[in-house]
Amino acid sequence: MINRIVLASLAAVLLPSAAFAHGGHLGELAGHAHWIGVAALAGAALVAGVVALKDRKKQDVDDAAEADGAEEDNAGEAAQ
Repeated sequence: MINRIVLASLAAVLLPSAAFAHGGHLGELAGHAHWIGVAALAGAALVAGVVALKDRKKQDVDDAAEADGAEEDNAGEAAQ
């Protein structure tokens, strides 16, 4: 029984485990340069989001124009 306890405690102490750091440690790693990189990444994500929204709005307008054109074509065929 003692052997199991000793073996388990040695395994717990000697086996490596993962160490996770939170965002607060980012500045401690390499100073302010990493914060600039994080800000640049956030800015790039913001720009990508704005471009995606503009493309989606443009596509919605184009789809609505196509739908209006299709309705006009169908109305002309029904009248003939």
